[in-house]
Amino acid sequence: MGAGKVFAFLGGLLTLVGTYVFAFYPWGTGEVGSGISFAMNIPDLFTNADTYAASLTTQVWLFYIYLVIFIIFLASGVLQMLSIQSRAVGFIFSLFPLGVGVMFIMLAYTDFLGVKAAFFDSFFHGEQFGGFYPILVNLGDLALGVYLILAGGVLGVLSVFMERD
Repeated sequence: MGAGKVFAFLGGLLTLVGTYVFAFYPWGTGEVGSGISFAMNIPDLFTNADTYAASLTTQVWLFYIYLVIFIIFLASGVLQMLSIQSRAVGFIFSLFPLGVGVMFIMLAYTDFLGVKAAFFDSFFHGEQFGGFYPILVNLGDLALGVYLILAGGVLGVLSVFMERD
């Protein structure tokens, strides 16, 4: 198996672990931002899209676009692992975790989005199950999950340019 396939598999694995096992950021006692919380919030986000869009001072259609992008992000880890066969799939679906990871880092250390930064809170906010899951490992203002999805995206993009024998 070539290095490209190994990097694609590892990138997908890191993205999945970062999304579903580790938290992205702490939010008070027993509450975190994580991919599993977003997956659980999806039905509520679709049914109350008008309310969320109004509270975030944005149009409903833009709210739906953000929602679809983040749903694709949830599936990107599996699609990265399937990219062992196709470089194009690997490149496209490695950009989603890379973009989301960079956005989390930018939002933690700058305020360039202003009120639109609340999208991340409304999408990814949830509670820890049993006070433990998703696992919260603080690394500065963010948690380990952000850095894992960022590493998964980078490995996925790098796999596109490597040999795939």
